[in-house]
Amino acid sequence: MNSDTPPFCSCEELSARKIFATYCFAVRRSFGQNFLFDEKINGRIVAAAGDLDGKIVAEIGPGPGGLTLEILKRNVKKLYLLELDRDWIDVWRSLEHLFHGRLEIIGADAVKFDMETISPDVIISNLPYNISTPLLFRWLPKFDAYEQLLLMFQKEVADRLYATPSTKAYGKLSVLTQWKSQVCKIFDLEPGSFFPPPKVKSTLVKFVPYGGDRLQSREKYHLFVELLTSAFAHRRKVVAKAFAEFLNDPTRMLMELGYDENVRAEQISVEDYVKILERIV
Repeated sequence: MNSDTPPFCSCEELSARKIFATYCFAVRRSFGQNFLFDEKINGRIVAAAGDLDGKIVAEIGPGPGGLTLEILKRNVKKLYLLELDRDWIDVWRSLEHLFHGRLEIIGADAVKFDMETISPDVIISNLPYNISTPLLFRWLPKFDAYEQLLLMFQKEVADRLYATPSTKAYGKLSVLTQWKSQVCKIFDLEPGSFFPPPKVKSTLVKFVPYGGDRLQSREKYHLFVELLTSAFAHRRKVVAKAFAEFLNDPTRMLMELGYDENVRAEQISVEDYVKILERIV
């Protein structure tokens, strides 16, 4: 950070464009940085979260702070920023005092960071696409710890999250996210909405986790992941063979659920996958 640059004196002076222009850092594609400067778009993203009064919010990879500043316009109790880029960590630490204890920057790799240490109610992020799926898999075992998550994904990944059975996009990620939460698409964004523009369209997805998870233990969750991984490993093969390592008579069980012996993994509903898991545990 350029020490000769005069600091901002109040949060009212800040905008993502001003912060970016002031510090003039190079965009690091290795960090998956694609920034959103448009205040209307950032406002729509935060508005989709509804009432944030008194909430603890976490954001991953704030960069110049388009989303950050919109979140802080709401009456949030605390906003934690997880950032890996050393330059942006220094910038936000120099700005923390402007928000009177409502903002805290954490220099950490979000994929390795334990979110339980900050216990956010809500996560709102324009996720770096190179870590979006690993992050989701890391959060899913304890999804019910959050009230909601608003996350930006590459459209191709987003389509998998709310895909329905018997479609090309339906797979392991579809089952896990829909088992753990109500998943809905909020809106798409064209590449030109970002700087630098990615090569693909993006989609904002909202997750509202279900409480009272019937399979809360991590051991059972990981068993479900193993079951789904086996089922979807060979999408064109009869799924009963994939279940043979988990069940004594998988064909009979599938027929009891209303499927024929030739059913494939992508034809089984989320609810029935849960029933299959319950037969195992």
